[in-house]
Amino acid sequence: MRILILGSGGREHALYRKIKESSHARKVFVWPGNGLIPAEDRVRSKAVADSFTELAEFITREKIDFTVVGNEAPLVAGVRDFLKDRFPGHPVFGPDALGAQLEGSKAFSDDFMREAKIPHGTSVIADSLAAALAALPSQDLPLVLKADGLAAGKGVSIHHDLKSAEEKLKEIFDGRIFGDSGNRVLLQKFLHGTEASLFALCNGREAMLLPVARDYKRALTGDLGDNTGGMGAYCPGEHLTEAQKIYVHEKIIEPVLKKFAYRGLLYVGLMIRSERADDLAVVEFNCRFGDPETQSILHLIEGDLLEYLLWTDDAQPQNFPLIKAGSARLVPYRRGSVVNVVLAAKGYPGAIAKDIPLVFPEPSSAELHVTGAGIESQGGKLLSTSGRIANVVAWGKDRDDARARVYAYLEEFSKANSTVTDRLYWREDIAASV
Repeated sequence: MRILILGSGGREHALYRKIKESSHARKVFVWPGNGLIPAEDRVRSKAVADSFTELAEFITREKIDFTVVGNEAPLVAGVRDFLKDRFPGHPVFGPDALGAQLEGSKAFSDDFMREAKIPHGTSVIADSLAAALAALPSQDLPLVLKADGLAAGKGVSIHHDLKSAEEKLKEIFDGRIFGDSGNRVLLQKFLHGTEASLFALCNGREAMLLPVARDYKRALTGDLGDNTGGMGAYCPGEHLTEAQKIYVHEKIIEPVLKKFAYRGLLYVGLMIRSERADDLAVVEFNCRFGDPETQSILHLIEGDLLEYLLWTDDAQPQNFPLIKAGSARLVPYRRGSVVNVVLAAKGYPGAIAKDIPLVFPEPSSAELHVTGAGIESQGGKLLSTSGRIANVVAWGKDRDDARARVYAYLEEFSKANSTVTDRLYWREDIAASV
Protein backbone atom coordinates (compact mmCIF):
# COMPACT_ATOMS: atom_id res chain seq x y z
CA MET A 1 0.00 0.00 0.00
CA ARG A 2 0.96 3.63 -0.59
CA ILE A 3 0.10 5.67 2.49
CA LEU A 4 -0.09 9.41 3.12
CA ILE A 5 0.13 10.86 6.67
CA LEU A 6 -1.00 14.46 7.16
CA GLY A 7 0.87 16.52 9.75
CA SER A 8 4.33 17.62 10.87
CA GLY A 9 4.76 16.96 14.58
CA GLY A 10 6.17 14.27 16.82
CA ARG A 11 2.82 12.44 16.63
CA GLU A 12 3.01 12.17 12.83
CA HIS A 13 6.66 11.13 13.00
CA ALA A 14 5.71 8.35 15.44
CA LEU A 15 2.89 7.22 13.12
CA TYR A 16 5.36 7.21 10.22
CA ARG A 17 7.85 5.06 12.12
CA LYS A 18 5.24 2.53 13.22
CA ILE A 19 3.39 2.31 9.90
CA LYS A 20 6.66 1.71 8.05
CA GLU A 21 7.08 -1.49 10.11
CA SER A 22 3.95 -2.96 8.47
CA SER A 23 4.41 -5.60 5.79
CA HIS A 24 1.54 -3.90 3.94
CA ALA A 25 3.35 -0.54 3.65
CA ARG A 26 5.17 -0.13 0.33
CA LYS A 27 5.63 3.65 0.51
CA VAL A 28 4.82 6.14 3.30
CA PHE A 29 4.64 9.91 2.68
CA VAL A 30 4.27 12.62 5.35
CA TRP A 31 2.74 16.00 4.41
CA PRO A 32 4.64 18.18 5.29
CA GLY A 33 6.64 16.19 7.87
CA ASN A 34 9.70 17.60 9.65
CA GLY A 35 13.45 17.74 9.33
CA LEU A 36 14.08 14.36 11.00
CA ILE A 37 11.97 12.50 8.43
CA PRO A 38 13.86 11.46 5.26
CA ALA A 39 13.42 14.09 2.52
CA GLU A 40 12.25 11.50 -0.02
CA ASP A 41 9.24 10.69 2.18
CA ARG A 42 8.13 14.29 2.72
CA VAL A 43 5.61 16.39 0.79
CA ARG A 44 6.68 20.02 1.11
CA SER A 45 3.61 22.12 0.52
CA LYS A 46 1.16 24.44 2.20
CA ALA A 47 -0.94 23.27 5.13
CA VAL A 48 -3.48 20.68 4.04
CA ALA A 49 -6.37 22.55 5.69
CA ASP A 50 -5.65 25.41 3.25
CA SER A 51 -5.68 23.33 0.08
CA PHE A 52 -7.81 20.20 -0.18
CA THR A 53 -7.61 20.49 -3.98
CA GLU A 54 -3.83 20.15 -3.91
CA LEU A 55 -4.23 17.16 -1.58
CA ALA A 56 -6.61 15.48 -4.04
CA GLU A 57 -4.15 16.06 -6.88
CA PHE A 58 -1.35 14.45 -4.87
CA ILE A 59 -3.48 11.42 -3.97
CA THR A 60 -4.31 10.93 -7.65
CA ARG A 61 -0.78 11.51 -8.92
CA GLU A 62 0.94 9.27 -6.34
CA LYS A 63 -1.79 6.59 -6.35
CA ILE A 64 -2.30 6.83 -2.57
CA ASP A 65 -4.24 3.89 -1.10
CA PHE A 66 -4.85 5.21 2.43
CA THR A 67 -4.81 8.69 4.00
CA VAL A 68 -4.03 9.02 7.72
CA VAL A 69 -4.95 12.41 9.19
CA GLY A 70 -2.64 13.19 12.10
CA ASN A 71 -3.61 16.65 13.29
CA GLU A 72 -6.94 18.20 14.14
CA ALA A 73 -7.18 21.25 11.86
CA PRO A 74 -7.88 19.35 8.60
CA LEU A 75 -10.42 17.11 10.37
CA VAL A 76 -12.34 20.07 11.78
CA ALA A 77 -12.18 21.67 8.32
CA GLY A 78 -13.80 18.54 6.82
CA VAL A 79 -10.96 16.73 5.07
CA ARG A 80 -12.59 13.30 5.54
CA ASP A 81 -15.86 14.54 4.05
CA PHE A 82 -13.98 16.06 1.10
CA LEU A 83 -11.95 12.93 0.36
CA LYS A 84 -14.94 10.61 0.66
CA ASP A 85 -16.83 12.78 -1.81
CA ARG A 86 -13.88 13.06 -4.23
CA PHE A 87 -12.67 9.45 -3.93
CA PRO A 88 -15.54 7.11 -2.96
CA GLY A 89 -14.07 3.99 -1.39
CA HIS A 90 -10.75 5.63 -0.49
CA PRO A 91 -10.05 4.75 3.17
CA VAL A 92 -9.37 7.69 5.48
CA PHE A 93 -8.28 7.57 9.11
CA GLY A 94 -10.14 10.23 11.09
CA PRO A 95 -13.71 11.38 11.83
CA ASP A 96 -15.98 13.50 9.67
CA ALA A 97 -16.39 17.22 10.36
CA LEU A 98 -19.32 16.64 12.72
CA GLY A 99 -17.43 14.15 14.89
CA ALA A 100 -14.37 16.42 14.83
CA GLN A 101 -16.45 19.16 16.46
CA LEU A 102 -15.95 17.28 19.73
CA GLU A 103 -12.51 18.90 19.64
CA GLY A 104 -13.25 21.82 17.32
CA SER A 105 -15.73 23.39 19.74
CA LYS A 106 -15.55 23.01 23.51
CA ALA A 107 -19.12 24.34 23.71
CA PHE A 108 -20.33 21.68 21.26
CA SER A 109 -18.58 19.00 23.31
CA ASP A 110 -20.02 20.38 26.55
CA ASP A 111 -23.56 20.34 25.11
CA PHE A 112 -23.14 16.75 23.92
CA MET A 113 -21.82 15.51 27.27
CA ARG A 114 -24.67 17.20 29.10
CA GLU A 115 -27.20 15.59 26.72
CA ALA A 116 -25.57 12.14 26.99
CA LYS A 117 -25.16 12.43 30.78
CA ILE A 118 -21.39 11.97 30.54
CA PRO A 119 -19.63 13.17 33.72
CA HIS A 120 -17.63 16.35 33.05
CA GLY A 121 -16.80 19.71 34.58
CA THR A 122 -19.83 21.98 34.76
CA SER A 123 -19.49 25.04 32.54
CA VAL A 124 -20.86 28.47 31.81
CA ILE A 125 -20.49 29.41 28.13
CA ALA A 126 -19.97 33.10 27.36
CA ASP A 127 -19.97 34.64 23.88
CA SER A 128 -18.88 38.13 24.91
CA LEU A 129 -16.62 39.79 27.45
CA ALA A 130 -19.63 41.33 29.18
CA ALA A 131 -21.32 37.94 29.57
CA ALA A 132 -18.11 36.34 30.85
CA LEU A 133 -17.46 39.09 33.40
CA ALA A 134 -21.07 38.93 34.58
CA ALA A 135 -20.70 35.18 35.23
CA LEU A 136 -17.31 35.47 36.90
CA PRO A 137 -18.31 36.36 40.51
CA SER A 138 -20.47 33.25 40.88
CA GLN A 139 -17.66 30.84 39.88
CA ASP A 140 -15.78 28.70 42.37
CA LEU A 141 -11.99 28.90 42.57
CA PRO A 142 -9.77 27.62 41.15
CA LEU A 143 -11.47 28.39 37.83
CA VAL A 144 -10.65 26.99 34.38
CA LEU A 145 -11.06 29.17 31.28
CA LYS A 146 -11.23 27.41 27.90
CA ALA A 147 -11.26 29.04 24.49
CA ASP A 148 -14.04 27.38 22.48
CA GLY A 149 -12.06 26.65 19.32
CA LEU A 150 -8.71 25.12 18.38
CA ALA A 151 -5.73 26.73 20.12
CA ALA A 152 -2.88 24.19 19.78
CA GLY A 153 -3.27 23.09 23.39
CA LYS A 154 -2.73 26.64 24.68
CA GLY A 155 -6.37 27.71 25.03
CA VAL A 156 -6.81 26.53 28.63
CA SER A 157 -5.78 28.50 31.71
CA ILE A 158 -6.28 27.90 35.43
CA HIS A 159 -6.95 30.81 37.79
CA HIS A 160 -6.78 30.95 41.57
CA ASP A 161 -8.20 34.47 41.84
CA LEU A 162 -10.87 36.40 39.97
CA LYS A 163 -8.55 39.25 38.99
CA SER A 164 -6.26 37.05 36.90
CA ALA A 165 -9.32 35.40 35.32
CA GLU A 166 -10.71 38.83 34.42
CA GLU A 167 -7.39 39.83 32.83
CA LYS A 168 -7.31 36.61 30.80
CA LEU A 169 -10.87 37.12 29.58
CA LYS A 170 -9.94 40.60 28.39
CA GLU A 171 -6.93 39.17 26.54
CA ILE A 172 -9.17 36.59 24.85
CA PHE A 173 -12.10 38.83 23.88
CA ASP A 174 -10.45 42.24 23.44
CA GLY A 175 -6.87 41.17 22.66
CA ARG A 176 -8.07 38.26 20.50
CA ILE A 177 -5.04 36.16 21.48
CA PHE A 178 -6.80 33.08 20.10
CA GLY A 179 -8.45 34.81 17.14
CA ASP A 180 -11.87 33.39 16.23
CA SER A 181 -11.21 30.40 18.49
CA GLY A 182 -11.83 32.77 21.40
CA ASN A 183 -15.19 34.09 20.21
CA ARG A 184 -16.71 31.95 22.96
CA VAL A 185 -15.18 30.96 26.28
CA LEU A 186 -16.10 28.25 28.78
CA LEU A 187 -15.84 29.09 32.47
CA GLN A 188 -15.47 25.65 34.01
CA LYS A 189 -15.24 24.15 37.45
CA PHE A 190 -11.74 22.90 38.23
CA LEU A 191 -11.56 19.11 38.50
CA HIS A 192 -9.33 17.58 41.16
CA GLY A 193 -7.65 14.18 40.74
CA THR A 194 -5.13 12.40 38.53
CA GLU A 195 -5.15 12.93 34.78
CA ALA A 196 -5.09 10.06 32.29
CA SER A 197 -5.37 9.86 28.51
CA LEU A 198 -7.36 7.00 27.01
CA PHE A 199 -7.33 6.50 23.23
CA ALA A 200 -9.98 4.47 21.41
CA LEU A 201 -9.81 3.32 17.79
CA CYS A 202 -13.37 3.49 16.46
CA ASN A 203 -15.05 2.12 13.31
CA GLY A 204 -18.44 3.77 13.72
CA ARG A 205 -19.90 0.82 15.66
CA GLU A 206 -17.17 -0.61 17.91
CA ALA A 207 -14.03 0.56 19.69
CA MET A 208 -10.63 -0.87 20.58
CA LEU A 209 -8.81 0.70 23.53
CA LEU A 210 -5.10 1.49 23.44
CA PRO A 211 -2.98 1.41 26.63
CA VAL A 212 -3.56 4.34 28.98
CA ALA A 213 -0.99 7.13 28.96
CA ARG A 214 -0.32 10.14 31.15
CA ASP A 215 0.88 13.45 29.72
CA TYR A 216 2.21 16.64 31.27
CA LYS A 217 0.57 19.85 30.08
CA ARG A 218 2.32 22.53 32.16
CA ALA A 219 5.46 24.07 30.69
CA LEU A 220 7.82 23.89 33.66
CA THR A 221 9.28 21.32 36.03
CA GLY A 222 7.13 20.94 39.12
CA ASP A 223 3.95 21.27 37.06
CA LEU A 224 4.35 25.04 36.93
CA GLY A 225 3.93 27.58 34.16
CA ASP A 226 1.37 27.91 31.38
CA ASN A 227 -0.49 25.12 29.61
CA THR A 228 1.21 23.78 26.50
CA GLY A 229 0.51 21.21 23.83
CA GLY A 230 2.34 18.74 26.10
CA MET A 231 5.86 18.48 27.54
CA GLY A 232 6.15 14.72 27.97
CA ALA A 233 4.30 11.48 28.61
CA TYR A 234 4.64 7.91 29.73
CA CYS A 235 2.81 4.68 28.98
CA PRO A 236 1.27 2.62 30.41
CA GLY A 237 -0.35 4.91 32.92
CA GLU A 238 -1.37 3.03 36.07
CA HIS A 239 -4.31 5.29 36.83
CA LEU A 240 -7.27 3.37 35.33
CA THR A 241 -8.54 0.14 36.85
CA GLU A 242 -10.13 -2.53 34.65
CA ALA A 243 -13.56 -1.57 36.03
CA GLN A 244 -12.93 2.06 35.08
CA LYS A 245 -11.92 1.07 31.53
CA ILE A 246 -15.21 -0.81 31.20
CA TYR A 247 -17.11 2.19 32.58
CA VAL A 248 -15.40 4.59 30.14
CA HIS A 249 -16.14 2.22 27.26
CA GLU A 250 -19.82 1.83 28.12
CA LYS A 251 -20.71 5.28 29.48
CA ILE A 252 -18.45 7.60 27.47
CA ILE A 253 -17.18 5.97 24.26
CA GLU A 254 -20.36 4.09 23.29
CA PRO A 255 -22.51 7.26 23.45
CA VAL A 256 -20.02 8.93 21.06
CA LEU A 257 -20.25 5.97 18.69
CA LYS A 258 -24.05 6.03 18.74
CA LYS A 259 -24.40 9.79 18.32
CA PHE A 260 -21.77 10.36 15.61
CA ALA A 261 -21.05 6.92 14.10
CA TYR A 262 -17.55 8.02 15.03
CA ARG A 263 -14.53 6.73 13.09
CA GLY A 264 -10.82 7.20 13.67
CA LEU A 265 -9.20 7.99 17.00
CA LEU A 266 -11.22 9.26 19.94
CA TYR A 267 -9.03 10.80 22.64
CA VAL A 268 -10.68 10.88 26.05
CA GLY A 269 -8.89 13.10 28.56
CA LEU A 270 -9.94 11.98 32.03
CA MET A 271 -9.67 13.14 35.61
CA ILE A 272 -9.58 10.16 37.97
CA ARG A 273 -10.77 10.93 41.50
CA SER A 274 -10.61 7.46 43.09
CA GLU A 275 -10.55 3.78 42.15
CA ARG A 276 -14.35 3.59 42.12
CA ALA A 277 -15.49 2.78 38.58
CA ASP A 278 -17.64 5.86 38.08
CA ASP A 279 -15.57 8.34 40.09
CA LEU A 280 -14.07 10.10 37.09
CA ALA A 281 -14.90 12.89 34.66
CA VAL A 282 -14.07 13.89 31.10
CA VAL A 283 -11.70 16.84 30.86
CA GLU A 284 -11.73 16.96 27.06
CA PHE A 285 -12.33 15.05 23.85
CA ASN A 286 -9.87 15.21 20.97
CA CYS A 287 -10.49 13.86 17.48
CA ARG A 288 -6.96 12.58 16.82
CA PHE A 289 -3.97 10.93 18.46
CA GLY A 290 -2.57 13.00 21.31
CA ASP A 291 0.87 14.54 21.16
CA PRO A 292 3.06 13.65 23.13
CA GLU A 293 1.21 10.50 24.33
CA THR A 294 1.25 8.85 20.88
CA GLN A 295 5.03 8.65 20.81
CA SER A 296 4.92 6.55 24.00
CA ILE A 297 1.89 4.43 23.13
CA LEU A 298 3.02 3.40 19.64
CA HIS A 299 6.43 2.31 20.93
CA LEU A 300 4.66 -0.09 23.31
CA ILE A 301 1.76 -1.65 21.39
CA GLU A 302 2.06 -4.99 19.63
CA GLY A 303 0.64 -5.94 16.25
CA ASP A 304 0.37 -4.12 12.94
CA LEU A 305 -0.69 -0.49 13.47
CA LEU A 306 -1.63 -0.13 9.82
CA GLU A 307 -4.18 -2.93 10.16
CA TYR A 308 -5.67 -1.27 13.24
CA LEU A 309 -6.02 2.06 11.40
CA LEU A 310 -7.55 0.47 8.29
CA TRP A 311 -10.07 -1.33 10.53
CA THR A 312 -11.52 2.03 11.57
CA ASP A 313 -12.74 2.63 8.00
CA ASP A 314 -13.84 -0.95 7.28
CA ALA A 315 -10.80 -1.50 5.04
CA GLN A 316 -9.42 -4.34 7.19
CA PRO A 317 -11.31 -7.15 8.97
CA GLN A 318 -10.73 -7.61 12.68
CA ASN A 319 -8.55 -10.70 12.41
CA PHE A 320 -5.88 -9.55 14.87
CA PRO A 321 -5.73 -10.59 18.55
CA LEU A 322 -7.33 -8.36 21.19
CA ILE A 323 -7.59 -8.56 24.97
CA LYS A 324 -11.11 -8.66 26.44
CA ALA A 325 -11.97 -6.74 29.58
CA GLY A 326 -15.69 -7.09 30.16
CA SER A 327 -17.41 -5.25 27.31
CA ALA A 328 -14.18 -3.49 26.35
CA ARG A 329 -11.56 -4.76 23.88
CA LEU A 330 -7.92 -3.78 24.34
CA VAL A 331 -5.04 -3.68 21.86
CA PRO A 332 -2.21 -5.85 23.26
CA TYR A 333 1.07 -4.26 24.32
CA ARG A 334 4.42 -5.57 25.46
CA ARG A 335 5.82 -5.55 28.98
CA GLY A 336 7.78 -2.58 30.20
CA SER A 337 7.22 1.15 29.97
CA VAL A 338 7.90 3.97 27.52
CA VAL A 339 8.77 7.55 28.45
CA ASN A 340 8.77 10.55 26.12
CA VAL A 341 10.32 13.92 27.02
CA VAL A 342 9.73 16.93 24.79
CA LEU A 343 12.68 19.13 23.85
CA ALA A 344 11.41 22.70 23.57
CA ALA A 345 12.68 26.19 22.86
CA LYS A 346 13.05 28.19 26.08
CA GLY A 347 10.05 30.45 26.57
CA TYR A 348 7.51 28.07 25.01
CA PRO A 349 4.49 28.47 24.92
CA GLY A 350 5.31 32.18 24.82
CA ALA A 351 7.92 34.02 22.78
CA ILE A 352 10.81 31.80 21.63
CA ALA A 353 13.97 31.93 19.56
CA LYS A 354 13.90 30.08 16.24
CA ASP A 355 16.61 28.76 13.91
CA ILE A 356 18.52 27.21 16.80
CA PRO A 357 21.16 24.88 15.22
CA LEU A 358 20.96 21.39 16.67
CA VAL A 359 22.92 18.13 16.63
CA PHE A 360 21.36 14.84 17.74
CA PRO A 361 23.82 12.15 18.93
CA GLU A 362 23.20 8.68 17.56
CA PRO A 363 21.16 6.68 20.13
CA SER A 364 23.12 3.82 21.69
CA SER A 365 20.06 1.54 21.82
CA ALA A 366 17.37 0.50 19.36
CA GLU A 367 14.89 1.06 22.20
CA LEU A 368 15.56 4.81 22.16
CA HIS A 369 14.77 7.13 19.28
CA VAL A 370 14.20 10.80 18.55
CA THR A 371 11.13 12.04 16.67
CA GLY A 372 11.09 15.48 15.14
CA ALA A 373 8.47 18.21 15.55
CA GLY A 374 9.36 21.89 15.08
CA ILE A 375 12.59 21.27 13.21
CA GLU A 376 13.77 21.63 9.62
CA SER A 377 16.79 20.57 7.60
CA GLN A 378 18.35 23.51 5.74
CA GLY A 379 21.61 23.28 3.88
CA GLY A 380 22.56 20.12 5.72
CA LYS A 381 21.88 21.66 9.13
CA LEU A 382 19.02 21.03 11.54
CA LEU A 383 17.32 24.24 12.73
CA SER A 384 14.43 24.70 15.15
CA THR A 385 11.23 26.24 13.77
CA SER A 386 8.75 26.31 16.67
CA GLY A 387 8.26 25.78 20.39
CA ARG A 388 8.21 21.99 20.59
CA ILE A 389 11.30 20.88 18.67
CA ALA A 390 11.68 17.12 19.16
CA ASN A 391 10.84 14.15 21.40
CA VAL A 392 13.20 11.70 23.08
CA VAL A 393 11.40 8.37 23.45
CA ALA A 394 12.71 5.25 25.20
CA TRP A 395 11.45 1.84 26.30
CA GLY A 396 12.65 0.32 29.58
CA LYS A 397 11.87 -2.71 31.70
CA ASP A 398 9.90 -0.36 33.96
CA ARG A 399 9.13 3.36 34.09
CA ASP A 400 12.25 4.26 36.08
CA ASP A 401 14.46 2.40 33.59
CA ALA A 402 12.82 4.11 30.59
CA ARG A 403 13.08 7.48 32.30
CA ALA A 404 16.77 6.97 33.07
CA ARG A 405 17.48 6.18 29.42
CA VAL A 406 15.73 9.33 28.20
CA TYR A 407 17.49 11.67 30.62
CA ALA A 408 20.88 10.03 29.98
CA TYR A 409 20.40 10.79 26.29
CA LEU A 410 19.36 14.38 27.06
CA GLU A 411 22.57 14.80 29.06
CA GLU A 412 24.54 13.59 26.04
CA PHE A 413 22.48 15.89 23.80
CA SER A 414 23.21 18.82 26.12
CA LYS A 415 26.97 18.27 25.80
CA ALA A 416 26.73 18.03 22.00
CA ASN A 417 24.78 21.30 21.90
CA SER A 418 26.55 23.18 24.69
CA THR A 419 26.65 26.48 22.78
CA VAL A 420 22.84 26.66 22.47
CA THR A 421 21.50 24.87 25.54
CA ASP A 422 20.66 28.24 27.12
CA ARG A 423 17.98 28.55 24.41
CA LEU A 424 16.52 25.09 25.03
CA TYR A 425 14.37 23.56 27.74
CA TRP A 426 12.89 20.26 28.87
CA ARG A 427 11.08 19.28 32.04
CA GLU A 428 13.16 17.31 34.52
CA ASP A 429 10.24 15.52 36.20
CA ILE A 430 8.54 13.59 33.40
CA ALA A 431 7.54 10.12 34.69
CA ALA A 432 9.19 10.80 38.05
CA SER A 433 7.97 8.60 40.89
CA VAL A 434 5.42 10.26 43.15
